Amino acid sequence: MTDAFQLIRKHRGNGLLIDTNLLLLYLVGKTNPGRIANFKRTSRYTVEDFDLLGQIVEQFRTLVTTPHVLTELSNLRDLQGEERPAFRSGFVRTVEQATEYCDESRLVVKDPSFDRLGLTDAAIASLSRHSYLFLTDDLNLYLTLLERGVDAINFSYLQQLRWTL
Repeated sequence: MTDAFQLIRKHRGNGLLIDTNLLLLYLVGKTNPGRIANFKRTSRYTVEDFDLLGQIVEQFRTLVTTPHVLTELSNLRDLQGEERPAFRSGFVRTVEQATEYCDESRLVVKDPSFDRLGLTDAAIASLSRHSYLFLTDDLNLYLTLLERGVDAINFSYLQQLRWTL
């Protein structure tokens, strides 16, 4: 069993914090998996990536997020037609079911990672004091979390692992 799967098992009861890109993949995939490949912000992912992410999310009782992540997601204007209300509905369900932690932005910008990561990812990194599993595809955020001794998984690693199994 890989370290990633051991971390998933370890944190199953604590919660999973997913970065913005992966939460977007999850919501777009829930709305219309066929749209993943041709939606600008998810085009680097596949339906198989969405399925993998869904399998991970299902392992956790609690999805953890921040207002910064949710703001980025709510500002999407690219989905049109029937997909837009479906996406919004999935977004609302996610917000209602997630545990949201808010560190004031005036505190987040004082975090040493702010200059390198920006506000949203620095807010995620500031939650490293909690015992969650962090899942990201952002290398800089991943490395920051590891430097802080946080249990984190780089989604790219899971994608590569899937191809080697």
